[in-house]
Amino acid sequence: LLAVGLVAGGGVGWLLDRVRSGTAPLLSLRSLTAIIAFDLVLSLLIAVIAVLIGQAVVAYEIFTGKTLPRGGLARYWRNALLLAAAISLLIGVGVNLPLAPAYLLVALALLVTACYALFCWRAFVDREQGIARLRPFVGSQRLYDYALDVQPLPPNAVAAPFQALCDEALNARVAYLIPLGALAALAPPPLAYGAAAAPANLGELTPLLHAGPQQLFQPIDPGRYNGAGWAVPLWSERGLIGALLIGEKRDGGLYTQEQFETARAGAERLLDSEASAELARRLVALQRQRLAESQILDRRTRRVLHDDVLPKIHTALLQLADGKLQSELAEVHHDISNLLRALPPTAEPELVKLGLAGALRQLIDGELRGSFDQIQWQIAPEAASAAAQLTPLNAEVVFYAARELLRNAARHARGGDPARRLALQLHLTRRVQSAGGAASLCLAVVDDGVGPRAAASTSGSGQGLMLHGTLLAVIGGTLNSEPRPSGGARYSIELPCG
Repeated sequence: LLAVGLVAGGGVGWLLDRVRSGTAPLLSLRSLTAIIAFDLVLSLLIAVIAVLIGQAVVAYEIFTGKTLPRGGLARYWRNALLLAAAISLLIGVGVNLPLAPAYLLVALALLVTACYALFCWRAFVDREQGIARLRPFVGSQRLYDYALDVQPLPPNAVAAPFQALCDEALNARVAYLIPLGALAALAPPPLAYGAAAAPANLGELTPLLHAGPQQLFQPIDPGRYNGAGWAVPLWSERGLIGALLIGEKRDGGLYTQEQFETARAGAERLLDSEASAELARRLVALQRQRLAESQILDRRTRRVLHDDVLPKIHTALLQLADGKLQSELAEVHHDISNLLRALPPTAEPELVKLGLAGALRQLIDGELRGSFDQIQWQIAPEAASAAAQLTPLNAEVVFYAARELLRNAARHARGGDPARRLALQLHLTRRVQSAGGAASLCLAVVDDGVGPRAAASTSGSGQGLMLHGTLLAVIGGTLNSEPRPSGGARYSIELPCG
């Protein structure tokens, strides 16, 4: 603006001086050339002013009220600037050439069309690059498998997406992901990118980050935090859950608003996902332990009542002569015997002695006798061997889930028509995902009834299948259902083995 004022003032002073002195006519060729030169310089200076104001807006967020620049705004501004320069150059060349205006119009249309095509292509490329940067966060981290394996999360399950965040999205020299607050006991230990370890004085961060979720970042001293100059607070519904410490960019540039927002969202998702997986892993381990303890306690109670308590009461009955006391002990003996008979049967007779396939045959020949018009068994030898190697807990869960499926088929597969013919198929197979991959035991219960949707109208609430599906998930298995194209339903129980 100072240069515009100086040039304009100098030009006007020159003109006034020539008019006052009368040394040369004002509209001579030399005077006109000087005026055109002054006008050209002024136009160029005004154009430079517009460019510099645009640069200030997109790079430093002048007049926008934003704290950080935004990369998308800068890219659109550069494209608009290049298009304006190209159109100005084309118009300047076309005006000074002996061409018809129609040719100039066609050239301008071609230029605008080409620039629009390039703009669309660039927008598509940017979208693909954005998806590639976000792929480590939207892709599967196999947290479900880690939870069911009851194993701690491997370091690369968290480090890989965190490295992608720091490298691809932020281009930072150093970065640290620090769990704080409610997730500190569940989330992984502090992660470091571009440095050997995270800073030790993390307790000093908490007072700095409690301004609220509306604060996107907080400047910190790089000398105290191993080169990190920005602290991004991470929040959830329960409050502060962590902090992301970021150092300067590798190219020395400024971070944009989008980069900080992406970093915050990605880091919050990482902490939340890892804490959820760790919580699920602990709950699964606890539930498995409680299932085993409940099974052991039930058998121990049954053994103590049957082997210790009842014989002692029987001996006391034989030794007592008092009829009244003998009658009371006989009543206690009778109550304990009834309690033993009322306890749910353990899986030992069916599973330990007969095996999974034998226990299912006993169930169909006993409780479900006459429920099906035709029964077809398909048991592969390798599947029978794998079923025999199941732990008692896993075998018991699979047996009771299969029993629930068989009972549901017997009760509801006819759809309320007792005269309908019902055939049943049981398939026990061993599957291998790929060469050298994990093997699984699959038990399929197939019927030719009315199908799961039609049977749902006459069946109960479905809580039984939900319960057994949950128990199967606890031991790493799955319970799936699907209708058959030819009619009926197919339920499959799949459990890792080997």
